[in-house]
Amino acid sequence: MTSLLVALLVLPLTAIAEDRYSGVTLIRGTVFSVGRVDPTEKIDTGFFVDANYSSVAINGGVATKKFGDSPLRSEKVDEFSEADGERVNNVYLGTGFGRIAQIQYGHGNHDGLIRFRSDFNYRSIVDFFTGKRTPKDRLTLGDRLTFTIAIEQYLEDEEEIFDNATWGIGLLF
Repeated sequence: MTSLLVALLVLPLTAIAEDRYSGVTLIRGTVFSVGRVDPTEKIDTGFFVDANYSSVAINGGVATKKFGDSPLRSEKVDEFSEADGERVNNVYLGTGFGRIAQIQYGHGNHDGLIRFRSDFNYRSIVDFFTGKRTPKDRLTLGDRLTFTIAIEQYLEDEEEIFDNATWGIGLLF
């Protein structure tokens, strides 16, 4: 419930930041994404759902992950792992270079973690290299498709079974 509340509070920040950085070519906004979780434990892959807001240098988000419940790949080596079937919920806050490179500190039901994340899409890359800025109301569905990659490392030794890499696809709003 706390994660949902934080997500709802982060969304209005998009409108506030829109005018402040009008000369910046990075597209700010919130990415809602889903995808696959690859844990370091010898259990099935899992899935994740998250929302991540990024401005020019500040970013934050919420995510939920389910470990070891993949219908696509069944390679369960350690059926007795504490991570198998576990749901992990986190809230993140960090800094970085837009959505291109982010480092975030997160906290959730399995203590603190560090996350390295990158969200990239075709329109952001083109705008960055051409020095132009596409207004958000001119973005097509293809411009909004965003690929997400993240690596998480938990800070507590007993929580390292939840270290993971995620990759997925989302939409930029």
